[in-house]
Amino acid sequence: MKLASLKQKYSDIGKEPLSNDVDEFYPTIYFDGPLLEKMGVEIDRVGTEMKLVATVRIASVSESKSGSRSMSVELVAAAMGSKDEAPDKAGILFPNDRGSK
Repeated sequence: MKLASLKQKYSDIGKEPLSNDVDEFYPTIYFDGPLLEKMGVEIDRVGTEMKLVATVRIASVSESKSGSRSMSVELVAAAMGSKDEAPDKAGILFPNDRGSK
């Protein structure tokens, strides 16, 4: 699986940027304290890049005649850590219910 940049530009969707210097934005996910604790995540400084690995379940899909598509997903299990942290290869091959506790 290849990572793809999710960067978007306000100008591409016909909206004004929030500030004059920044025309780009990214989708966001909000995690509250209990979820951060489940994943063992220490809060870092704003702007720090981290790696997020997740199992998702498709919750809804939409396709229009014009060709536009959208999909929403539920996060079923997730892990977050340092951007440079090596992936847990055994965990990928043999997943278990560690994230569901």
